[in-house]
Amino acid sequence: MTTGKVLTLYMTMPDMIRAGHRMRVEDMDCDENGIMGSRDYENGTEHTMVLISQKSYDIIEEAELVLEQGVLMEDIHVDIDLYHLKKGSIIEVGDLLLEVVGPCEDYRYLYAFAPELPELLEGNRGLFVSIVDDGQMRVGDEVKIISEA
Repeated sequence: MTTGKVLTLYMTMPDMIRAGHRMRVEDMDCDENGIMGSRDYENGTEHTMVLISQKSYDIIEEAELVLEQGVLMEDIHVDIDLYHLKKGSIIEVGDLLLEVVGPCEDYRYLYAFAPELPELLEGNRGLFVSIVDDGQMRVGDEVKIISEA
């Protein structure tokens, strides 16, 4: 079984700190309402997170574009390519079980960074995942595929 590691975690901070500010964190607790402590926690909407594989940043680097990590608006950045996973696949990250909801296909905002970026990342923009089982994940935690749909 192929496994990987969590490289970076990001949380969108609540309004009381600095509205919309995305902060790198070392760990995060999650439950069915999302990422505890984040701006979107318990907001009544879908509680999906964006998982990005390093492959996305490798594509950006190969195109000789210089962009900061986190620009893809990910919550979870891992070193393993998971983009082949289909809706319903289950991934274990730290103590959490995550279900793949589908590919992240929102490319519009990427035009602001480089006009060619949306086309470069097509099909490699990330995955939307939802929390199946509560828990915590940390930078450095193992990432493994539990089941593929």
